[in-house]
Amino acid sequence: MIEEKVQRSIAKEEGSVCRRTFGYFIAVTLLMVWIGPVWAQSSGRGRRTPQVPGSIRMAVPAGVMEVDMVGDNIIRVDVKPEGKTSPRTPVIDPNLNMAVGSGTAVSESGDSIVMRSGEMSVSVIRSSPMTISVFDGGGRKLLEQSDPFGDASSHSGHFIHRVGENLYGMAGLNIRDNGSSLLRNNGSLVSAGSQGESGGPWFFTTSYGVLIDSEDGAFDTRDNMVQFSRNSRDDLEYFVIVGHPLKVFSGLATITGRPPLPPKWSLGFINSQWGTTEAEIKKIAATYRVKQIPLDVFIFDFDWKAWGEDNYGEWRWNSTSTSESYSADKFPNGINGKLAKDMNAESIRLAGILKPRILVYKKGSTTDMHEAAAYAEAHNLWYPGEPRMMDYVTHREARDLDFSKAETRSWYWKHLEPSFDAGIVGWWNDEADNTGTVNDGIFNFNSFQFLNMGRALYEGQREHSDLRVWSLNRNYYMGAQRYGYAEWSGDIQTGFESMERQRARMLATINMGEPHWSMDTGGFFGHPTAENYARWVEFATFVPIDRVHGGLEEKRQPWVYGPMAEAAAVQAIRLRYTLLPYIYSYEREANDTGVGLVRPLFWVFPDDSKLANEISSWMFGDALLVSPVVVSGETEHLVYLPAGTWYDYFRGTRIEGEQTINYKVDAKTWQDIPVFVRAGSILASQPQQNYVDEKPATEVTLDVFPDVHSIQFVYYDDDGETYAYEKGKDYRQTIKAQRNALGIQLQIGKAEGTFHSALQSYFVKVHGIAAKTAVMDGKDLVIMHDTTLKAEQWTTGRDRFGVYTAIRIPADRASDIAIR
Repeated sequence: MIEEKVQRSIAKEEGSVCRRTFGYFIAVTLLMVWIGPVWAQSSGRGRRTPQVPGSIRMAVPAGVMEVDMVGDNIIRVDVKPEGKTSPRTPVIDPNLNMAVGSGTAVSESGDSIVMRSGEMSVSVIRSSPMTISVFDGGGRKLLEQSDPFGDASSHSGHFIHRVGENLYGMAGLNIRDNGSSLLRNNGSLVSAGSQGESGGPWFFTTSYGVLIDSEDGAFDTRDNMVQFSRNSRDDLEYFVIVGHPLKVFSGLATITGRPPLPPKWSLGFINSQWGTTEAEIKKIAATYRVKQIPLDVFIFDFDWKAWGEDNYGEWRWNSTSTSESYSADKFPNGINGKLAKDMNAESIRLAGILKPRILVYKKGSTTDMHEAAAYAEAHNLWYPGEPRMMDYVTHREARDLDFSKAETRSWYWKHLEPSFDAGIVGWWNDEADNTGTVNDGIFNFNSFQFLNMGRALYEGQREHSDLRVWSLNRNYYMGAQRYGYAEWSGDIQTGFESMERQRARMLATINMGEPHWSMDTGGFFGHPTAENYARWVEFATFVPIDRVHGGLEEKRQPWVYGPMAEAAAVQAIRLRYTLLPYIYSYEREANDTGVGLVRPLFWVFPDDSKLANEISSWMFGDALLVSPVVVSGETEHLVYLPAGTWYDYFRGTRIEGEQTINYKVDAKTWQDIPVFVRAGSILASQPQQNYVDEKPATEVTLDVFPDVHSIQFVYYDDDGETYAYEKGKDYRQTIKAQRNALGIQLQIGKAEGTFHSALQSYFVKVHGIAAKTAVMDGKDLVIMHDTTLKAEQWTTGRDRFGVYTAIRIPADRASDIAIR
């Protein structure tokens, strides 16, 4: 198609002199009003003006088009029909500054102009209908758009893709969705949705992704065409990112914003509860500590706030008692900070629920407004178009705030500051997706209401404090992740069926660019069986945020469900804490690249067709494949292992991949979790702790499973609390390993960053080799015949994985180690 159009263009160039003269006239005229490189056209014709490397500019009677190579694997296209422009939506990072690639080559051939980098190329053909085509670095066509000005004028986009390739992205899964599919080959509506849904104007394959900047929209598919409709902007701006999924998601985060590092405590075990008091949570906290069950955070539901009271009761601690109170004085020492101080002494942080609505009138009145409502009324801060509604807790009229307004966001945060200063350091944002049933229907907010509520907290807290912002929210629209924003899957039912459904819902949300996800482990509605609770906690151990929660007066502490469930749950929770060095290092990778801890298997193994819609397993970092038990009474669990060699994490069995295995499960104790270690990976761990950084790690164990290709792991640490890492106050050290003909080569890189880590040494266990010699930096190391090694000593042994060689290596310098 391209070659034919180029030939037609060459033939047209042999036209009359007057047509040539007219073309030159148009080009000069357009240059007078267009600053920068331009392709000037009339009746589908034009003349070339000097091009900036990495940029194409075209002006035609239908409008103006910009095509920029804004990275080695990213192009940006902005089509402005009749020259119309419009502001970007919150999907795009407002601080985006993508410089046009200076190393990109631009060439012209007749009717075609081509822009190339080492990883992709884009061709624009000027003749009608104008066509934009995108190719990978090998010249394979990935995508084509015809008539971009027609698309932009009709608020749409039509993209031809390769026949037979699977489509992903577009939207997450509804709370009632039983389809359990990651595929979007039939298209989808695009919106943030409600109750744990997610959305964004985005689709991707295993070779590229396409992001269209729009609030909401719809994707329709037929044959090899993807049609996007209902573009909210007057111009059509989109980005194409080329590469395998991990690279595509890194590019997506460049455009929409990378997630900031969460506080380290948010990666531990979190107990959320509706229906509690100050005395009860102190008793619960003491029980966790006595039983040595790890816990880092307690999240309050309605109870923590003076809900219903005037004088900004929705923002402050429930430490007062008035006739308006929903449930008075549950936390007498909340407002003065003593409760938080007492809990912090046990290294337990506090977080609280927030709502986007406030009560309008004082109790018993329909005219006398609360102080906060009067301010919102006077300053027009109400969400527009919302019908009258009743708060389901107090049964009094309430209205929602419009967080798209900067004044709302600033005002809302200012009244939260006293509660933050008194110890609420995490936020649980609820019900900014819809107001529930209103006049026999559902009133839905726009897709940016939750994003902007999270933004209010992020911007307000960052201005007020250097402590990291963390919020948990009930839906997600692309772009929210840059505001310290996590999503949970909504008010789900208890039971195995509901638990099973959360796997696909998590992976579908991660496909939308949200790396931080959680669920009400145990279910919100109902009371789980002991088995259901135990298996659910095991599942939650291997998701980004490990949190239990239930409905009013439901308790989700492990000891509530009997000794067998407690033993299984506690074993899983403790395992997560031993893996915290591994988990936190991947959180830094998420901040650097946008790729989070949990990765769908087809991201990592894009060429394996069996994984195209795999929802029962996922990668947890680079090293671990997890496939939790989600069926009651299961004794045999089927797991497909991709290509490569794998090791059963708990049993040590070596298994070759590209096969489905039958994993034996103990249906009586519930203590086995199907987890597999990938050969060609490095797994970091630490001794058991009862809370994050209980004992700062002076030594980290590195289990190395070498392969013939070079592997690496970047160990990361910082203070875990503040944004000092943004200024370089962190600690990074790269560990590499590779098997060769002589044995194993290890490299410990030089530590980088200005954070003074407690780390003194690595205890490195290289699996699969019983060495005869070990040489570090040219020096023979001393062999010992037990594991009580000093620095620069080594030994051999056998564990569940088989033979290994262990070396204790100082972390304060770079080292090269040869194991033979």
